Amino acid sequence: MLPPVDLTKYQHTETVTVAASPEAVYDLVADITRMGEWSPVCTGGSWADDGSFVGTNENGELKWETQCRVDTAEPGVEFTFTNMGFSGDIELVRWSYTFAPAGDGCEVTERWQVLEAYPDFIEGLLGGMSASDYLDGVIEPTQSGMAETLSKVKVAAEA
Repeated sequence: MLPPVDLTKYQHTETVTVAASPEAVYDLVADITRMGEWSPVCTGGSWADDGSFVGTNENGELKWETQCRVDTAEPGVEFTFTNMGFSGDIELVRWSYTFAPAGDGCEVTERWQVLEAYPDFIEGLLGGMSASDYLDGVIEPTQSGMAETLSKVKVAAEA
């Protein structure tokens, strides 16, 4: 058994100022069916009857779906969800978008946080690779992907 993974470095916050109201930008981000327009990895999503959703993702030739639970949906303030894995029964990663008035527009902050169950999940999936090695490899693409996502949301909101 591998030692526990220190998850403190597997989180990131990215912020952009948008010349649009918090409510207008919230409406874009919270429409998960459109997430593929902004994200370099998420290709979209579809809502389930219970308010959760399935996120579709693609990275190179790898394609997958995740079950996601909406934790907070407060228009103009916060949209937070947890990636619950392929089967929807394990909390893996939390994604959050918050919206705060700023001048004539708003600040949009995206947060990424790897959760406690992720190391065991990924080690079981990848067999032989440590969670730290895997996660170290996704830090930079995740951070640059967040910046790209927010940049595209800004362009759409200001159009």
